[in-house]
Amino acid sequence: MKRNRLIWSLTGVAAVLGFLLTVQLTSAAPAPDSGSLSSYIDLKTEVEEQAQEHVQLLQQIAKAESQVQAYKNAKGHQAAMMEALQQDAATVAKEAGLTSVTGPGITIAISFDPSLPYNASTAGLFDQDADQELGLIVNDLFANGAQAISINGQRLVTTSSIRLVAGLGGTSDLQVNTVPIESPYVITAVGDIQRMQAILTLNDVVTELALMQERCTITPHTGAEGVTVAGYQGPLPGNFAKEVHNG
Repeated sequence: MKRNRLIWSLTGVAAVLGFLLTVQLTSAAPAPDSGSLSSYIDLKTEVEEQAQEHVQLLQQIAKAESQVQAYKNAKGHQAAMMEALQQDAATVAKEAGLTSVTGPGITIAISFDPSLPYNASTAGLFDQDADQELGLIVNDLFANGAQAISINGQRLVTTSSIRLVAGLGGTSDLQVNTVPIESPYVITAVGDIQRMQAILTLNDVVTELALMQERCTITPHTGAEGVTVAGYQGPLPGNFAKEVHNG
């Protein structure tokens, strides 16, 4: 009986000693270096930030390359557009009469000729109605194949005027584009020669002017270098306009 008690006592003491030893070993185990752990975390964080920055830089590069390509494409379109605009501008300038035109055409020279038969009822009427007579001829030419017309070098455009302006002494001056011109009056027209000659013949212009003692000579000029009508040199609408700033 005593022997059994001794065994249990020794067993209990051994268990207690084992427990105490375990606790001591556990408590004696070295703790991890907090400085090393902190460095590891910092390094990991820095790597992740660098990776994110790398991704952002790649995105910026891709965006920049896309913009460069867009600029190149835009530049190409701009050049094509500029060329088209320049062609349009040249066409508009030509149609507006701002550039000279050369080609087949006719000249109509009108001047006083005292050797023509005198008719008291009609002689001298041209001087009174020169603006209207020339205006009628010009309108007929434009309606029948004329592409460009000038009178004594003054190009006719949509804003042109042909008018008689009263001067001192009861005389009148003929003005085209407000520029005075004198006889002989030479109308130069580039265009369809046959059509222009046909309308002048149909309206019997030569005979009508002869009744006023005005000789009218119509001369065709064939070939690519037939006649040249200079560009309009006068002021254009809006040249005198000024921008008004309120306030």
